[in-house]
Amino acid sequence: MHVIITGMNGTVAPAIANFYQQENDFVIPYDRTKISTENELEIEKFLLEEKTDILIHCAMGSPIWTKILAKICFKHHIKFVYISTVSVFSNENKGPHTIDKLPDATDDYGKYKIESESIALKENPKTYITRLGWQIGYGRYSNQMIEFLYHKMETEGVIKASSLWYPSTSFLNDTAKAVYDIVKTFQPGIFHVNSNDIYTFYDIVKQLSKTYKDFIVVETKDFSADHRMVDQRVNIEKLSKIFK
Repeated sequence: MHVIITGMNGTVAPAIANFYQQENDFVIPYDRTKISTENELEIEKFLLEEKTDILIHCAMGSPIWTKILAKICFKHHIKFVYISTVSVFSNENKGPHTIDKLPDATDDYGKYKIESESIALKENPKTYITRLGWQIGYGRYSNQMIEFLYHKMETEGVIKASSLWYPSTSFLNDTAKAVYDIVKTFQPGIFHVNSNDIYTFYDIVKQLSKTYKDFIVVETKDFSADHRMVDQRVNIEKLSKIFK
């Protein structure tokens, strides 16, 4: 399979790329310094020259770019995967969130993701909308939970973690495998990728502190929300099994 992936300078895209490469698929990064995000003819030429089978759109960018990618993929029967987020749901929208729950975010990022999902589905009814939670990486890099926790230690001396907040979250490699399995196994639709079945943020950080010994964790109750997403179709390792 020839797989084009956008956002290779981010957190999720490289993990997905690594998984596809492990499965002996051919991964082509979408380099925005070389390929336009606005010129439809140029983008179409690129996708066809690369004999694209799957396009996974992880990158932040204009909804117009998403529109063009979705349109071209639909025209040429290329599987189109839009990587979205739990942030399409507001803090007031009490989870766990099922795939039939309507997104209602009011912040700029959440509204941007809602708009991009809508545009992708309008241009390409066969889009895979894959919503992810907060990623747990494996060290200090990029936009993921471990880096966030180290930053809190450096700036505040402790990590304050609410025992009233249930986040959607997964380990990065588990997310990559889940995305791969979704595209390989299922027909297009909306999918939720989340490993957190029972834990609060405080519980999760306490568990992580067993590995990251420098973490000093303080329980708070200053933020209450349930952001967990559920989707029984998605085969992903649950935190209750990982942390047991």
